[in-house]
Amino acid sequence: MKKLLLCILVSASLIACTNQETKTETEDPNMALFRENAKVIDASFKAFCKKDLKELATYQADSMKVHSAFYGGKDQNKAEFLENSALYYKLINNINAKVTILPGVDELTLKTDGSVRVYVIWSADAVNNAPKMDLKSYYSYKLDKDHKIYDVDEYFDASGFLKVATADPIK
Repeated sequence: MKKLLLCILVSASLIACTNQETKTETEDPNMALFRENAKVIDASFKAFCKKDLKELATYQADSMKVHSAFYGGKDQNKAEFLENSALYYKLINNINAKVTILPGVDELTLKTDGSVRVYVIWSADAVNNAPKMDLKSYYSYKLDKDHKIYDVDEYFDASGFLKVATADPIK
């Protein structure tokens, strides 16, 4: 009787392990959207580091609005952002970015919404021979249906960056 009971338990556990249906979960469509948008963001950072404003502009919607990290700074449109980027290029060389890209979330549901969050550790050489510059930053990007950036929130020590980049050369 014990052997029969043991055989039934072993058989039942084997059947339970082998007969379970494997669920094929479909991916959240907002995660798929995030993955596509993340490719655009990654490419835009690479273009920025190469100082390629023409390529950088291809990732941006004409209606792009950048909410500046500068204290008291006004929102920038696409043309103003590209113009300011060109000014950065006059101040720094050898731009590198260690980029960590994460999905953005809806503020109410806390579920992915296709937007992109980015943590970046920048490094660059100031043209004024200041010490090598390292800057931590955070960005939040929203992209349209064509995967073009239309809204950017910037968070970094913008004033500190300019102070170092425009200081009198070290002698």
